[in-house]
Amino acid sequence: MNGLRSTSLGQESRNERGILLHRALVYGSVRDFTDIAAPYLDQGVKAGDAVVVITSPALAAELEEGLGTRTASRIEFIDRDGWFRGPMQTLSDYYDRTRRDWWPRGRLRLLTEPVWTGRTPLEIREWKRHEAILNVAFAGTPSTFVCAYETGAVPPHVIMDAARTHPELLDVEGLRPSGEFVDPAEFYAGCNATRLEPPPPYAARRGFATGELPGLRSFLAEESARLGLPETRSLPFVLAVNEVATDVIRRGGGHGGVWLWAEHGELLCDVADPGRVMEDRFLGYLRPRPLQPGGAAMWAVRMLCHVVEIRAGEQGTVIRMHLKLT
Repeated sequence: MNGLRSTSLGQESRNERGILLHRALVYGSVRDFTDIAAPYLDQGVKAGDAVVVITSPALAAELEEGLGTRTASRIEFIDRDGWFRGPMQTLSDYYDRTRRDWWPRGRLRLLTEPVWTGRTPLEIREWKRHEAILNVAFAGTPSTFVCAYETGAVPPHVIMDAARTHPELLDVEGLRPSGEFVDPAEFYAGCNATRLEPPPPYAARRGFATGELPGLRSFLAEESARLGLPETRSLPFVLAVNEVATDVIRRGGGHGGVWLWAEHGELLCDVADPGRVMEDRFLGYLRPRPLQPGGAAMWAVRMLCHVVEIRAGEQGTVIRMHLKLT
């Protein structure tokens, strides 16, 4: 453990204020986890960093015992089940907490353990994409993100892709650059390679064009209620789809179509823009900027939805929204 601590501290010496460090911590046992994580957290407390741990209560208890009450009391512990609700919701929480609570106290030193068990293949893909996006969203910020992966509990393909989304890897052997790391934009684009299946025959459909948005909003409200979307979530859904349709009319092909259906406990909504190939380069994941076409609309859509998929090709662009019905 002493050798590991020396390696870890040496790397931290380049932690200038405006450098993002993003690391995957791969461990095989609780002891390995605490041996690696405890020095990292202890160093942060001594340096006066904002130290935050987002993990399971069981691992938090192990860390608290290893660090001691005095050190642990200066660390913010967050239950991972409440934090990792959805990729976009988690990213938004990071945006808010870093600016409001953590960076004002100093450099952020974060230890997280994302939730991979119980996820669908689509959800796992989006969480992998989330890890790649962190490199872009927090580039040039005073932050160190260490994301933990337990080899016995996480599928091997998740750990393999952790090496592609984290510039550095950390395990019992020490800290090293990841030779598998790829540009976040390349990894992001690879997540869009899966073809979207067309809406089922029973999906409700409505076209829209200039002057037809009031009718589209009524259609969305009626159909989403019929398919089981709670009333409290109906208005945000209608407004979000309306924003996308408005963008299609103003900046896209000028007309489009909407399909709506439910399956596997989700409400699904496709918005098709046949006249435009939309560039999906982190669209809606980064905070909207002035004069960014479609940025604010897609930010609102991603905040509302569980998962959003965008596919563009010769036939135009399709935006598919997934909303959990319960």
